[in-house]
Amino acid sequence: MRIWLIGIAVLGAAVATLLLLSLPQNTAYAIDQKDCLRCHGVADLTMRTSSGAEISLYVNKTGLDVSAHRYVDCTSCHTTKPHEVPTPLTKLSLAARCGTCHQYEYKLHLQSVHGQQLLQGNQDVATCVDCHSPQVNPHSIVRVLEVNAPAYKKNISQTCGRCHDNPRLMSRYGILEKVYESYMRSFHGKATKLSQSSDISQLDKATCTNCHGTHDIQNPADPNAPVAGLENLARTCEQCHPGAGVNFADSFLGHKEATPENFPVVHYAERFFTFLTASVVALGVSLVLVETGKWAISRRPKGK
Repeated sequence: MRIWLIGIAVLGAAVATLLLLSLPQNTAYAIDQKDCLRCHGVADLTMRTSSGAEISLYVNKTGLDVSAHRYVDCTSCHTTKPHEVPTPLTKLSLAARCGTCHQYEYKLHLQSVHGQQLLQGNQDVATCVDCHSPQVNPHSIVRVLEVNAPAYKKNISQTCGRCHDNPRLMSRYGILEKVYESYMRSFHGKATKLSQSSDISQLDKATCTNCHGTHDIQNPADPNAPVAGLENLARTCEQCHPGAGVNFADSFLGHKEATPENFPVVHYAERFFTFLTASVVALGVSLVLVETGKWAISRRPKGK
């Protein structure tokens, strides 16, 4: 009797497990209390603005279902009467809307180099969706600690590079340094690239925000910027390198490339070690070829 009871219990557990495994996994649906997606889920839904420009009103439900705001109803951002309230679609109005909930971050952003330019009407600068959405869309904001988030530690340099690795955009503001490329060549960039996204140890690798800030990024020329002057830079370095000091900070090249005019000692030292390494490798290969040739000759039958 006991054996039968044990068998039935095991069978029941197996059936329950199979039922659980057959259920949809990681499925979540965005809240849509007013059934907005009945119209806005149509891909070709558009409208014309007062200036005659045609804009899309389509909301991708797949992206919305996995966004950070999937449990926030549409009316929280668009009001309960979105068709009666004028909502100009600008970067400034969008950032202001995000700021109704994220007040602290919005205040910092307005004080940053990006925010100050935004207040002047500059549409080039980065705002909330540029840094928090893979599609640069307010309906697909991804939480910072998700590995596919643009603001996840390993992805930050690529996110900043959307603008700062664009030569045409950077030339408008006199930024000639290849900041993304120079970062990826640095020790920090290589360490971040080699680390796995799922490896929590990569979270301690320095990236753009460690040196420049997050929502409060300042112009490097601003005396209050974390990277302005050796003393500020030293304090920034000391956040990861305790006791680094001014001499440590002074050895940092920044995003400038070592050339005969800029950091000549570093430039010529790099060239010397490149030549030295190539020479050593070439000599090693030559010795191996000579020895291989001697061995091949010694293996030839005598008299031939």
